[in-house]
Amino acid sequence: MPTRPTARAATVVATTLIPVWGGVEYPRHDEGVRLVCISKVQGPEWIIRFGRWSIRLEAALTDEPGVASYFMNMGSNRERPAAGRGSKYYAAWTMANGGPPARGQPMDPAIFVGKFFRARIADCDKDSKKQNKPAEEVYSHVSELIELVSP
Repeated sequence: MPTRPTARAATVVATTLIPVWGGVEYPRHDEGVRLVCISKVQGPEWIIRFGRWSIRLEAALTDEPGVASYFMNMGSNRERPAAGRGSKYYAAWTMANGGPPARGQPMDPAIFVGKFFRARIADCDKDSKKQNKPAEEVYSHVSELIELVSP
């Protein structure tokens, strides 16, 4: 038979658990070729949802306040990230370095920070399943680093 709590029982505080968004905000900017400065690197990180490594470069726009992100995949081997010759990371890192890496050379993402690039800014209007996103979920991202402007 259940018993009633007594005055000595622990007090249970009723709270409402409401989620609070704490993620990164990705704003929307005009599309086109823009001058950007890489201000921050996030990752590489293992993205459980997609089963792969990813890295994010934060590109500060130089012609208006704001940033756009450049997301690059770095392979699906859970043991370590990879950057093959055909990858976006390899191409971007080679551009930032001024040439390809030597055999066995670590491809440190810190090489990007503080460098200026001409970059293509585009709307990210498809989700991970290649379906159109609702207009309020569309954001701008760097789709390509075109050239290194200043080391």
